[in-house]
Amino acid sequence: MDEVSLVFRDSDGHKKSMVFDRTSFSKFSTALRTFITKFLSEENSTIYIDRLTTDEMLIVETAVGIIGRVRNDAPDDVTYRRYDRVQDGADIRLRFAGGGYDALDHYGTWTADHDSLLPDDTFENLDLALIVAKRRSEERRKAIAAMPKLDKQALTKFCKVWADVGYNKYVSEVESYYVLFDSQTLDETGTARTELLGLVEKLGLEVTATPANAPSGEVWVRSDPRVDVALEKWA
Repeated sequence: MDEVSLVFRDSDGHKKSMVFDRTSFSKFSTALRTFITKFLSEENSTIYIDRLTTDEMLIVETAVGIIGRVRNDAPDDVTYRRYDRVQDGADIRLRFAGGGYDALDHYGTWTADHDSLLPDDTFENLDLALIVAKRRSEERRKAIAAMPKLDKQALTKFCKVWADVGYNKYVSEVESYYVLFDSQTLDETGTARTELLGLVEKLGLEVTATPANAPSGEVWVRSDPRVDVALEKWA
């Protein structure tokens, strides 16, 4: 495959150019994802990919989950198809970058009837939802990073106990617990339970009352976002 000149753009006038060849698949995906993440919004929801080398264009309407393709020598002859998953949309964009208009025949039937593909009012902008979730995650991590640091050694030991004999109990979006020594009695936990309680105290975590029917050895600890981040490596 020869080099192909591409331009990403949106309705607000933002543009990003790149040269695509057989070594650029990962580079393309990263560059387009970066562009979309930076500029996509509810008001700016359509992304265009111009394949300058072959005078073709891909239209990505994220607000309705529809992709259009067109050859610029016939600008009124646009054909469309839906995509129902973010990854499906990403696959179509990548195939267009590498093979152009005709390469998209791989995805089956395209139609000139755009309106027939429009979703109902319950449709969610999948691309934007993913970006919003990522932004919230980044904001959360920044907020967590600004919190007082926990003792690393104690945190590692706590995570190991959780990985061996614990799980997370989610009560609601704002209430969750680490349940340690799941289903064990006091006799079964032995000195390990006492050692865990020492770690919890050192970390400044809160031990809460266990449910009435919980085994005597279980320990319920109110979750902490700093511990949540650490536990991601142990899940």
